[in-house]
Amino acid sequence: MLLNNLCSISATPVVSPNITLYPVWEGEFGASPVRLICILSGFFPDKLNVEWQQENKSLHTVPNQRKLQSVVAVNDTFSLISEIQPNMTEWKRGSSFTCKAIHDKKEFDKTTSICQSEYI
Repeated sequence: MLLNNLCSISATPVVSPNITLYPVWEGEFGASPVRLICILSGFFPDKLNVEWQQENKSLHTVPNQRKLQSVVAVNDTFSLISEIQPNMTEWKRGSSFTCKAIHDKKEFDKTTSICQSEYI
Protein backbone atom coordinates (compact mmCIF):
# COMPACT_ATOMS: atom_id res chain seq x y z
CA MET A 1 0.00 0.00 0.00
CA LEU A 2 2.85 2.40 0.83
CA LEU A 3 4.47 1.76 -2.57
CA ASN A 4 1.26 2.74 -4.38
CA ASN A 5 1.10 6.04 -2.47
CA LEU A 6 4.73 6.84 -3.30
CA CYS A 7 4.19 6.15 -6.99
CA SER A 8 1.19 8.47 -7.16
CA ILE A 9 3.19 11.48 -5.94
CA SER A 10 4.04 13.60 -8.94
CA ALA A 11 7.10 15.79 -9.19
CA THR A 12 6.48 19.51 -8.84
CA PRO A 13 7.31 21.26 -12.11
CA VAL A 14 9.98 23.94 -12.05
CA VAL A 15 9.15 27.08 -14.02
CA SER A 16 12.00 29.52 -14.69
CA PRO A 17 11.50 33.26 -14.22
CA ASN A 18 11.06 35.79 -17.01
CA ILE A 19 13.15 38.90 -16.30
CA THR A 20 12.41 42.49 -17.28
CA LEU A 21 14.75 45.30 -16.24
CA TYR A 22 14.22 48.98 -16.89
CA PRO A 23 15.17 52.43 -15.56
CA VAL A 24 12.50 54.78 -14.18
CA TRP A 25 12.80 58.43 -13.18
CA GLU A 26 10.09 60.78 -12.02
CA GLY A 27 11.38 64.13 -13.22
CA GLU A 28 13.31 65.26 -16.26
CA PHE A 29 15.67 62.67 -17.76
CA GLY A 30 19.17 63.13 -16.37
CA ALA A 31 18.06 65.67 -13.76
CA SER A 32 16.21 63.40 -11.33
CA PRO A 33 17.45 60.24 -9.61
CA VAL A 34 16.91 57.02 -11.52
CA ARG A 35 15.54 53.78 -10.08
CA LEU A 36 16.23 50.41 -11.66
CA ILE A 37 13.29 48.01 -11.49
CA CYS A 38 13.75 44.30 -12.07
CA ILE A 39 10.62 42.20 -12.50
CA LEU A 40 11.02 38.43 -12.22
CA SER A 41 7.71 36.84 -13.17
CA GLY A 42 6.04 33.47 -13.62
CA PHE A 43 8.44 31.30 -11.60
CA PHE A 44 7.81 28.23 -9.45
CA PRO A 45 8.69 27.23 -6.77
CA ASP A 46 8.98 30.51 -4.90
CA LYS A 47 12.60 30.04 -3.74
CA LEU A 48 14.54 32.66 -5.70
CA ASN A 49 17.53 34.86 -4.78
CA VAL A 50 18.24 38.23 -6.40
CA GLU A 51 21.62 39.94 -6.54
CA TRP A 52 22.42 43.33 -8.09
CA GLN A 53 25.75 43.95 -9.81
CA GLN A 54 27.53 46.97 -11.22
CA GLU A 55 30.12 46.26 -13.91
CA ASN A 56 29.87 42.52 -13.02
CA LYS A 57 30.73 43.16 -9.34
CA SER A 58 28.25 42.65 -6.50
CA LEU A 59 26.58 45.80 -5.22
CA HIS A 60 26.39 45.94 -1.46
CA THR A 61 22.98 47.55 -1.30
CA VAL A 62 19.67 46.41 0.12
CA PRO A 63 17.07 46.40 -2.65
CA ASN A 64 13.42 47.15 -2.07
CA GLN A 65 11.68 43.84 -2.87
CA ARG A 66 8.07 42.67 -3.09
CA LYS A 67 6.92 39.11 -3.83
CA LEU A 68 3.52 38.38 -5.39
CA GLN A 69 1.67 35.10 -5.90
CA SER A 70 -0.54 34.55 -8.93
CA VAL A 71 -3.34 32.03 -8.85
CA VAL A 72 -4.49 31.15 -12.36
CA ALA A 73 -6.51 27.93 -12.60
CA VAL A 74 -4.25 25.36 -10.94
CA ASN A 75 -0.89 26.97 -11.80
CA ASP A 76 0.41 28.96 -8.86
CA THR A 77 3.38 31.05 -9.95
CA PHE A 78 5.28 33.81 -8.25
CA SER A 79 6.62 37.21 -9.21
CA LEU A 80 9.20 39.32 -7.46
CA ILE A 81 9.95 43.00 -7.98
CA SER A 82 13.40 44.19 -6.91
CA GLU A 83 14.35 47.86 -7.07
CA ILE A 84 17.52 49.86 -6.42
CA GLN A 85 18.53 53.48 -6.81
CA PRO A 86 22.01 53.47 -8.34
CA ASN A 87 24.59 56.17 -7.79
CA MET A 88 23.70 58.92 -10.33
CA THR A 89 27.33 59.63 -11.17
CA GLU A 90 27.91 55.98 -12.02
CA TRP A 91 24.63 55.79 -13.97
CA LYS A 92 25.44 58.92 -16.03
CA ARG A 93 28.97 57.63 -16.65
CA GLY A 94 27.48 54.61 -18.43
CA SER A 95 28.10 51.89 -15.86
CA SER A 96 26.17 48.70 -16.51
CA PHE A 97 23.84 47.36 -13.83
CA THR A 98 22.68 43.73 -13.71
CA CYS A 99 19.78 42.07 -11.96
CA LYS A 100 20.82 38.45 -11.39
CA ALA A 101 18.49 35.72 -10.12
CA ILE A 102 19.32 32.23 -8.91
CA HIS A 103 16.39 29.82 -9.21
CA ASP A 104 16.61 26.04 -9.01
CA LYS A 105 20.44 26.23 -9.16
CA LYS A 106 20.32 28.13 -12.49
CA GLU A 107 21.30 31.74 -13.09
CA PHE A 108 19.24 34.28 -15.03
CA ASP A 109 20.18 37.90 -15.57
CA LYS A 110 19.42 41.15 -17.38
CA THR A 111 21.74 44.11 -17.76
CA THR A 112 21.07 47.76 -18.53
CA SER A 113 22.92 51.07 -18.65
CA ILE A 114 22.15 54.65 -19.65
CA CYS A 115 23.67 53.79 -23.04
CA GLN A 116 21.02 51.08 -23.58
CA SER A 117 18.09 53.24 -22.51
CA GLU A 118 15.60 53.97 -25.27
CA TYR A 119 14.75 57.29 -23.61
CA ILE A 120 18.03 59.06 -24.37
